[in-house]
Amino acid sequence: MWTGASLGEGCVGLPARALASDYGWNDGRMYLAQRILVGIALLVCLGRVQASELQDRLDTLLSQLPAGSRAGVVLQDTTDHHLLYHAGADQPLSLASTTKLLVATAALLQLGVDYQFSTRLIGLGAIQDGVLPGLGVIGGGSPCLDEHFATGGDPEHVFSEWAALLRQHGVTSIAGDVVIDNHLFSGPIRPATYPADAENQQRWFSAPASAFAWNDNCIEVRLEPTSLGKPAQVDVRPRSGRIAIVNQSRSGASTRPILSRDLFSNTITAAGTCSRTTAWFPLAIQADPDLLNGDQLKASLIEAGIPVSGTVRLGAVDAAAGHLLIDSRQDLVPAVTLMNQHSQNFYGEQLLRLVAVARGAEGSIDAGRQAVLQVLSDKLGDGFAGITLLDGCGLSYGNQASAATMAHLLDAIQGTPLHEVFIDSLKEHPTSGVRGRVKTGTLAIACCLVGYLDPPGRPRYAFAILLNKGDAPAFDWAPHLRDQLYEAMAEGVR
Repeated sequence: MWTGASLGEGCVGLPARALASDYGWNDGRMYLAQRILVGIALLVCLGRVQASELQDRLDTLLSQLPAGSRAGVVLQDTTDHHLLYHAGADQPLSLASTTKLLVATAALLQLGVDYQFSTRLIGLGAIQDGVLPGLGVIGGGSPCLDEHFATGGDPEHVFSEWAALLRQHGVTSIAGDVVIDNHLFSGPIRPATYPADAENQQRWFSAPASAFAWNDNCIEVRLEPTSLGKPAQVDVRPRSGRIAIVNQSRSGASTRPILSRDLFSNTITAAGTCSRTTAWFPLAIQADPDLLNGDQLKASLIEAGIPVSGTVRLGAVDAAAGHLLIDSRQDLVPAVTLMNQHSQNFYGEQLLRLVAVARGAEGSIDAGRQAVLQVLSDKLGDGFAGITLLDGCGLSYGNQASAATMAHLLDAIQGTPLHEVFIDSLKEHPTSGVRGRVKTGTLAIACCLVGYLDPPGRPRYAFAILLNKGDAPAFDWAPHLRDQLYEAMAEGVR
């Protein structure tokens, strides 16, 4: 405890008596000034003591790291940019899904908060007696034609609503083809750096990107029981003849479905037992997402009473030469929020390519990677040279940056008009009476947490916790340590 004017070791105060002499204050005012200055000095000292205690606690927690593991931890005041804590801050580490923060920032900066995705349906000729000669679909890269933004949470409603709009235009049938223009995106539909094993490749989080995307570019599978001992009925969407089905399932007394997709094709194998209709189970499309989604659109139109005589194919659609029938739009900000809060990989891959397109480049993985990094540098300044970006979502193990870089990213965003939109896109994660907004990231080799802490009446703090397995024999320790570090930071700034 400090008493009187004693400020304690290591604390520097300004002599109140000297101030009084210099400015000719009377004794009462001098006494008040003295008390104020002592109080300020006391707060400074207390802040240093708290910072020291925080550093000791974080150091103690990091001393638990297993041999061979790697960690980077940073806590930064976004008001004065002062580092309250840093350990292993400059070493590049795997980011896992916190990679999405790079893409989210670039998308908001480059596209703008008012940006809308656009998917256009073009009449390929004049409508005569309700007959449309053909229908063109110009894919705009929207990730939002899915259950998250569909009426009633049913992605099939997206296309049934389009059918209703076509009817309002007087379309009762389509005599020609449904032509999908997917030229907006180019190159491989998924990064070669994704984990290549069959288990990872078929999971929903490995879904490919495409200009005309629907239902998160997944093949969803559902089993319905028939007669006991007989094969169950296998339903798939998109409803497409390009999807092969191997049905090894049985209608039984229990429901234990086993659903998988071939590593190199859109072949679905259904096995196990089914006693009741299952929920839809998502598997990533392996190839031709634009065509599969076009097939679903055709099926939906036919179901809605608009027969389609032609096939679904890829091709160029000249919007100027045709007749705009539908311009389906969705807002960017809700998509970014969904990506960050639900860690939706597919959204990250779509946005990566759209950032490149917005800068006049092709909508490819490589162009997207370069565009995201260039946007960060152009809009936020230096400090992003050490990033290795391989995809738009963080699934590739080689996505790397330092904890200092990630904290700097969040600190730099504070100086832009979009900072509140960005912060609101993060997941709420309060702890120890402190409001937290975070992005998690988890891989077999990485366990990460990056975000903001907002203690009541205090500055906003940016933090980054990057834990990597490295050469450690196991990694089950990481989630608990990550949470302990986060809680210690919150208590330290409270």
